Amino acid sequence: METRTVRLGDFATFVNEKCYLNEASRNTYVSTENLKPNRLGVFFPITKLPQTNKVNTFAKGDILIANIRPYFKKIWHANIAGTHSTDVLNIRSNSKQLLQSYLAVVLSDDRFFDYMMATSKGTKMPRGDKKAIMDFKFELPSFKDQIIISDSISVINQKIELNRQINKNLLKLGMNIAIRTSNINKSTTCRISDMKDFLTVSDHVANGSFKTLKDNVTIVDKPDYSLFLRNTDLKRNLMGDKRWITKHSYDFLKKSHLYGGEVIISNVGDVGSVHRVPYLDEHMVAGNNVIFIQSADSWITDYLYLYFLSNIGQHALSTITSGSAQQKFNKTDFRAIELPIIPKNFVKKNLTPILKKIDSNRVEEDCLITLRDLLLPRLLSGEIDLSILEGAIQNA
Repeated sequence: METRTVRLGDFATFVNEKCYLNEASRNTYVSTENLKPNRLGVFFPITKLPQTNKVNTFAKGDILIANIRPYFKKIWHANIAGTHSTDVLNIRSNSKQLLQSYLAVVLSDDRFFDYMMATSKGTKMPRGDKKAIMDFKFELPSFKDQIIISDSISVINQKIELNRQINKNLLKLGMNIAIRTSNINKSTTCRISDMKDFLTVSDHVANGSFKTLKDNVTIVDKPDYSLFLRNTDLKRNLMGDKRWITKHSYDFLKKSHLYGGEVIISNVGDVGSVHRVPYLDEHMVAGNNVIFIQSADSWITDYLYLYFLSNIGQHALSTITSGSAQQKFNKTDFRAIELPIIPKNFVKKNLTPILKKIDSNRVEEDCLITLRDLLLPRLLSGEIDLSILEGAIQNA
């Protein structure tokens, strides 16, 4: 593959177009909050719009990159138009020699994010230097090779997005089945506290005073011994900025260890955000402001997950929630919730397979992400014969 080394600023530019705030929508607004780490795109809606007179706009096809803490690798090649925060860079090709889709591949590469970090300003909260970013150099191949490379990555990204959409639909199906069946079984109800023989309801145990926690728990934003699951992560479905803790911290928080299969519900702030922990191959700890439900028999946690995700389950949580400054509910009131119980065999036959398929799709998604991230630098460096890929893409 023949290429030439070029400077980003000679072929692309930052877009700085604005509109009034009343033209913005939470469903199309992009900030560092809803851009996902590790090149996973974006999720909508955002929690709230900024309190400003005007906001930046982006067009379909623009490339949005979080300019804070570049090591999170937050980037999205927009498939819609919308608005974005000032902490998000908007980059667009201004040359007929550079395909926008190929530019998106170049800017997704580790080499670009490493460069952003190396030239960033600040230590605690590093921020990309816009002038330095435009001095970034990359290899520009022929137009035909740009198409093959960008299409190769696009095929993988489309499959990742398809899996996510399938999982959304499966989750809706599971909730509908669970609620429809629970409505039929309204006469068979049970308090959560009455399930104590096979169900454990726990909340985060502080293991001492605030000072003791501060002295024994170290939370970091780079991979370490154990994932630290906060209640804000539930609302983002674990797609936001992740946090980790050290092995000492993990051992100290032994009462909050997660092993897989738990249902976790935020009980402070973002009350009612629900997550089901998959069966883990890594360490994970529940942070504060969450209630987690564990059981040796997964059928009941499968049902409770779908129940509390549904509108009926959310309403049940709202009836025990109070507080003006900050909404919250406690473990005692949660245990007193009475809900319909549907037959164990029905759950195992109709609901558990849906959740297992969702888990399977997520595993496949992780594999696709790994494949994409391995291919990306090799495609850009010319290590892969593009003539082989061209035929594979046409048959995809």
